[in-house]
Amino acid sequence: MTQAAVVIVIFVIVLFVIKKKPEIIKTSPELDIPGYELIYTDQKGDFGSDVAVSKILFSPKYNLRGKPDFIFAKKNNFIPVEVKSGSGKNLEAPRRGDLMQLGAYFLLIEDIYGFAPVEGRILYKDALFIINNGRELKKEVLNVIEQMKNIGDRPPDVYGSFAKCRNCVCRGTVCDRSG
Repeated sequence: MTQAAVVIVIFVIVLFVIKKKPEIIKTSPELDIPGYELIYTDQKGDFGSDVAVSKILFSPKYNLRGKPDFIFAKKNNFIPVEVKSGSGKNLEAPRRGDLMQLGAYFLLIEDIYGFAPVEGRILYKDALFIINNGRELKKEVLNVIEQMKNIGDRPPDVYGSFAKCRNCVCRGTVCDRSG
C-alpha cells in the first residue's frame, strides 16, 4: 500500500470515528446545565424578568405549537429540556412519544430563534437522556407531524380499536377516536 493510500485510509477511519457520536446518552438526573442561562419555562415560579414564562411557542413554518418545560441558552446555542414525572431508570432510551415531543421542540426553537439546537434533554425522575438533534430524528418528527395533519383524511374504519390505535402517534393526544 502506498503512503498516500495509508493516509487516505487513516483519514476515512478518523472521519468515521468522529461522526460516530452516540445519538442518546443516559446519565444521572440533573436539571442544571453549567454555563447556560434559563430563558424560557413552562413551570410556575419566580424566574426573573429575563425568563419567558408559560408562553406558547409557535412555528409558522411547521404550523406547530408547544410549551417546553425549560429552554436554556448560551449565545446562539439552545437546549430544550422536557421533564417527565415517570421513571426512566429501566429505559435504554426515552419513550418514543417523549422523544418526538423533544424533536418537535427542536423544530420550534429552530424556526423561532433561527438556530437549531445541537441537543436536548429528557429528564425523568431518576434518569436524564441527552439527545443529539440529528437528521434522522428531524425526519421522523416531520413524518409524525405529517401523519397528524392527515389524520382527518383516514377512513373511519381505522379508528376505535385498540389493535389499530395502540401504536398510533396520535393516541392520547390529538385523536378523540383512539380505542
